[in-house]
Amino acid sequence: MISGRTALFGVLGSPVGHSLSPAMQNAAFAAAGVDAVYVALPAPPERLAEAVRGAHALGFQGLNVTVPHKQAAAALCERLAPSAAAVGAVNTLVRRGGGWEGHNTDAPALRDLLAAAGASRGARALVLGAGGAARAAAWALLEIGAAVRVAARRPEAAEALCRDLAAGRPAAPEPAPWSRVADEAQRAEVVVNATSAGLGGADLLPPLPLRGGQVACDLVYGDTAFARAAAAAGARVVTGERILVRQGALAFQLWLGREAPEQVMAAALGRAGER
Repeated sequence: MISGRTALFGVLGSPVGHSLSPAMQNAAFAAAGVDAVYVALPAPPERLAEAVRGAHALGFQGLNVTVPHKQAAAALCERLAPSAAAVGAVNTLVRRGGGWEGHNTDAPALRDLLAAAGASRGARALVLGAGGAARAAAWALLEIGAAVRVAARRPEAAEALCRDLAAGRPAAPEPAPWSRVADEAQRAEVVVNATSAGLGGADLLPPLPLRGGQVACDLVYGDTAFARAAAAAGARVVTGERILVRQGALAFQLWLGREAPEQVMAAALGRAGER
């Protein structure tokens, strides 16, 4: 039962009604015996700063941040964890006395999952998109030691991502032309879809020549065309669901200072996705 002592958590996004994070995190709180509730909080871009400040004023203990707010939210934090500062985007906010501390749990989640799927040092990697999720993916691949190229519909955004993530690295990411993403994907050993294709009416990706042996990762969860094509081609697929669970478990740990019940979270996500 929700009471005046119940800790408040939520996810800010636009749109956010599709999010399965409430089902996943509420199951985790229940399994851990924590008096807390996690809710979806719709916030259009022009109201984001107001929403972030308001959540802190209302006593929220932690927030997740999703599309399209991950970069903008970084500027609203009192301080940034080193990985979030390096990525230039946040997806997890932790309450501190005077404001929010920004973290990026997408980045380490992706690093671990991509490495487990076979992404390795020297691999040719293609990241599609240039928003906050793409920044996390590029950071993850650079940490693994991959040679990263970034393609986006807005070339200036891809160039900015590459420039920002190049600092202090011997091998910088490079922009790639969106008009040649099929050729880029054919040459790549790792392909990451960090666009919003597959999310509520977003533009579809162009056809990509995915193949067996590739690592293919889709940051959008659900039955996406990219994930279906990758599975049909025999690629090693890292699904959006796996990323959601892993980054959510890392957020849980940041908020509560204890190990997350990751298997419970995965099961809850599976049940919610079937509805």
